Amino acid sequence: MKRNLLFVVLLVGTLFSCKQAEEKNKFNVTVEVKDFEGKQVLIEKRVNDVWVGVDSALAENGLAKLSGDAPGNEFYFVSLEGVKGYVLFFAEPMAINISIDPTNIRDAIITGSPTQNRLKAFNDEYLSFDDVMADYYQAFKDAQSIADETAQKLAEASYDSTERAKTKFLVDYVMVNSKDIVSHYLLSRNSYLFELDELESMVKNFDQTVKSIYLDELVKRVQTLQRVSVGQTFIDFTMESADTGSISLSQKVGAKLLLVDFWASWCGPCRAENPNVVAVYNDFKNKGFDVYGVSFDNDRAKWLAAIGADGLTWTHVSDLKGWGSAAGKLYGIQSIPQNILLDEKGVIIAKNLRGEDLRNKVAELLADVKAVKSK
Repeated sequence: MKRNLLFVVLLVGTLFSCKQAEEKNKFNVTVEVKDFEGKQVLIEKRVNDVWVGVDSALAENGLAKLSGDAPGNEFYFVSLEGVKGYVLFFAEPMAINISIDPTNIRDAIITGSPTQNRLKAFNDEYLSFDDVMADYYQAFKDAQSIADETAQKLAEASYDSTERAKTKFLVDYVMVNSKDIVSHYLLSRNSYLFELDELESMVKNFDQTVKSIYLDELVKRVQTLQRVSVGQTFIDFTMESADTGSISLSQKVGAKLLLVDFWASWCGPCRAENPNVVAVYNDFKNKGFDVYGVSFDNDRAKWLAAIGADGLTWTHVSDLKGWGSAAGKLYGIQSIPQNILLDEKGVIIAKNLRGEDLRNKVAELLADVKAVKSK
C-alpha cells in the first residue's frame, strides 16, 4: 500500500512538473478590442513566406484570450477579422496584453513584454527621423513649385543628411546591442539598406550564442550576396518572356556587356531610371551592350504596357510573382531598381549602376572615349 501511495505521489509530482514546464513555454495573450463582439481574433506567424495560424478566438465582452508555444526568439502577428493590417508582438512565455482599436490597428498598445518594450523604445526614436524627412520633402516640393533651385538643393541635402543619420542610428543600435534578438529583427527587416561588406560585419558582430530565425535569415542573406558579388559568375534562371516562350539568362550571356535589370511597372524609381537605360542601350547596342530585363510585376498587362510606354526594346522576362520572384531570391534582391553588369563570360563586373555611372562604365569597358550623353 505504501509503495502504491508513493507511486501515485511521484506520478502526480511528475505530471505537475511537466505541466509547469509546459506553461513556461507558452505565451498567453489577452486582446482587448472594442465593438468587436463575436468576431475572430487571430494569431499567425510567417513560415517560408506563408502565413501559418497559431491560435484564434472570438471576442467576448471586449476580450479575446489566445495562447501558443513561445519560441522566445520570434515575433508573431495579431489580426482582426475583416480589418486590414496586423499587430506585431514578441511571443515570450508570459502574460501579454494587447489593446486594439479596430479603426486604428497600427496604434495598438502592448504591455507585459520586455522585448516589446525595447522594440518600442527603438521605434519611437527611429521613426521620428521620418517626420523630419517628410518636412524636408515638402520643402523640396514647395521650392520646386516656384522653381527655386537653391531651396530645392538645400531641402534635398537636408533630406539626405537626415536619412543617413537614420541609418546610422540603426547601425549603432545593432552594433551595441549584439546580444539582443531585437537587433536581429531590426537588421533583418532593413538588410536591403546595406552592401555586402557592411551587412557581413554587423552579422559577425552578433553574439552567436543568441539564436533567432532573424539571425538565420541574415546569415543566409550574406551567403546569397556572396554568391552574386562582383567577381562571381552569374547564376542562371529561366522565365517566361514578354513575347512568347521562355528565355534563360544564359541565352543572353555572351554579349560584350549584359545588364541584368531588376525592375517593375509599379516602381516609380525604376520608371524614372528607364529613360537613362534606354539612352545607354541605344548608344551602345551596336558595340556589344545588351539588356535583360527582369520584372517584379504580378500583372502581365501592366508589365507589357510599361515596356511599351517606356520604349524598352530589349529582352524582358518575369514569373509574375512580384516580390516572390525566383530570380529575385537567387540574387538577393530586396529593393528595386537594381542591376548587375556581366562581361561576355558571365562574370559580374559591377552592380547597381545608374544615371551617368552606368553610361560612363559602359563607355569605359567598351573603350568608347566619348561617353557623351545621348540627346
